[in-house]
Amino acid sequence: MNYDLAEKIENAILSRKENDQYDFKQEWHSENERLLHDILCFANTVHNYDCYIIFGVSDAHKIIGVTESHRKKQADVLDMLANVGFAGDYTPSISVDTVSIMGKEIDVLTILNSFDVPYYVKKKPSSYTNIHEGYIYVRNGDKNTPINQNACMPDIEMLWKKRLGLTMPPLEQIRQRLSNKLEWTSREEGYYNAYKPEFQLLYQEDDDDDRLVGEFYVYSQTNSRFLYENIKVMCNTTVLDRVQLVSLDSGRYTTPVPAWGFLGKDEHLDPLYIYKYYLMDSFDYCLQKFLFNDENSEQVWAKRRYDEVVLYFIDGNEQMAFEQFVLGIRPQMEKYICEADNHYYTIDSGNTLVNTEARKRLSMGLALNRALSEYRGEQHEA
Repeated sequence: MNYDLAEKIENAILSRKENDQYDFKQEWHSENERLLHDILCFANTVHNYDCYIIFGVSDAHKIIGVTESHRKKQADVLDMLANVGFAGDYTPSISVDTVSIMGKEIDVLTILNSFDVPYYVKKKPSSYTNIHEGYIYVRNGDKNTPINQNACMPDIEMLWKKRLGLTMPPLEQIRQRLSNKLEWTSREEGYYNAYKPEFQLLYQEDDDDDRLVGEFYVYSQTNSRFLYENIKVMCNTTVLDRVQLVSLDSGRYTTPVPAWGFLGKDEHLDPLYIYKYYLMDSFDYCLQKFLFNDENSEQVWAKRRYDEVVLYFIDGNEQMAFEQFVLGIRPQMEKYICEADNHYYTIDSGNTLVNTEARKRLSMGLALNRALSEYRGEQHEA
């Protein structure tokens, strides 16, 4: 059972409030046409959250559970959607889960958030008599657009703006646009977006660009020469964010500086494991991908060595789960670290203490990446 989903649904039921994210039903729809109408309404929301239709809750918001009468599985709903002709061939994405709350089975139909809105029917099955082809149905608060009416024009305009990314904050719009490098024009001072030139990435000298000692990962490279600088994320004249960059291997590879992670406590209350990481749903990770040229063999080689000692997590949830996993295999981790100490790196800071600390961090990065591969293997098998 998906316990995170169960907790979310239980909290929604206890709130006793339906809105543009949650709807309660006593039982599944007896008619697919009415189910399709509900799915379309929740798919066509301007917010950026998944939506949930919860089956097995009475009109008085009591948990009664679902019965087998008219009960549907995920395959049933997917088959129903496959028999509908959607405009542009964009089909709402859904999932169906069963969770247990207070000893009762609850079915949850999740309508996944999408930027392919508005969804509407181009050609309906001949058995459908109420839903209208070409009509756009939306969810406002706890109300659906009636099945015999079209949504009002302001709501439709907002949905098209969502598809075009215009309802997101500027920083999120820039993050989305970084995935398409062809939109960006390079110049000496940075980059600007060809379609929205008010979006810019501008280089800026780092106040500490004269530092003599870099962080441990600079010694993962063939050449340990490095440079720190900043990049300003701009919308018109407003600085939305500043990201610190590091150029490694004498400038062959540039990446946002990774975040520090601290794992566990020893007997002195100091961290057991210290590491550097990225979250793959973060702006910094998107910027790293944007700056990386996978057709440049020198960059590919430099990044490969860098990635050996820096960790990448899908999101914060995976990071927390992995840290718990590592604490459970401490004897194995000490073995991994000892074996990683045999990996050769040229550490030439000119300071014995810095060299020792860099060696320790490099070995820890190698060992933790080994543990992360083991953790993901176990998750895949499960």
